[in-house]
Amino acid sequence: MKRLGLMAVLSLIIAAVAALPALAVAPTSVTQTGGLHLCQGTSLDLSATKTTGPNGSAFLTVTGEVCGAGTTATATLEATATATVGCINRGSKDQEPSGLQTVTEPVSGTTTFNTRSGRGRVNVSTSEVTIPSDFECPPPMTETLVSVTFTDITLTITSSSGSITATFPDIDP
Repeated sequence: MKRLGLMAVLSLIIAAVAALPALAVAPTSVTQTGGLHLCQGTSLDLSATKTTGPNGSAFLTVTGEVCGAGTTATATLEATATATVGCINRGSKDQEPSGLQTVTEPVSGTTTFNTRSGRGRVNVSTSEVTIPSDFECPPPMTETLVSVTFTDITLTITSSSGSITATFPDIDP
């Protein structure tokens, strides 16, 4: 009987994990100049990663594949991050954090990638949004990253043969 119960619990856990969709967002607009372009049958995908708690952070990543790039290309991902931070007591599960503060800051990341026969994989992430170093909670409370919203998200890819600019919708991981 214990074995059957364990199998049922494991089945539920596997089903729950399998039901979590990967968050990938397509651009709302893409402009291309010159010979640089998205490879046929590919797209640019934006994803957001967020962890909460005292070491909470959030960042954006764009992946995709470009063609006609020459030997190298540079990708720059920029956004505005609005983060809410607060104070929470350890062990107070599901408690609404107190002392909420909102912080807005620009985030960006740049990478240069090599191509083969003009074709290359783009993988660029922004810097992480974290709890500001000057935000403190009274003991025994702990600083926590409550939420983050990314707006004004723009990816620019440049190479010797042209450029691609893509804009993405706001995202709240």
